[in-house]
Amino acid sequence: MPLLILALASFLGFFIILALLWFANTRESREVRRQRGQTLIRPLTRPLALLSITDAFDPIHAILWEAPIAALQLIESAGTAGVQAARLHPIFAKAAVYFPEIYEGCSFVQWLQFLEENRLISWDGYRVVLTLEGREFLKYRFTTDALVRA
Repeated sequence: MPLLILALASFLGFFIILALLWFANTRESREVRRQRGQTLIRPLTRPLALLSITDAFDPIHAILWEAPIAALQLIESAGTAGVQAARLHPIFAKAAVYFPEIYEGCSFVQWLQFLEENRLISWDGYRVVLTLEGREFLKYRFTTDALVRA
């Protein structure tokens, strides 16, 4: 009898954990949308002013593009469905820790808008999809890296 109670409690606990994860994901998505709405109302003053597309191909500055490229690769791996914007936040957070001088005053939403303004991603609601330009950017960048190493 105690084993049956333990099994039922585990089964119920599993569904409670799933519901809490769903709730947390929903809240995070709403927060990203809210921040995006506030940023659109208040124009960006300095979104990643030190980053430019050409730096991604420069061996000296390419390290600054590791986080955006990791995000683009994650989005590309999801295919045409894209990924939830919240899945990219750990990449942004890690980059902000390693390069505080670059990411100072830049929020996660501004970082995504930077990628969108450079036409590397398309951001609709809480889904982020890689654009054709983003695919070409990844393809050309890695082709260029291979030629430089050879």
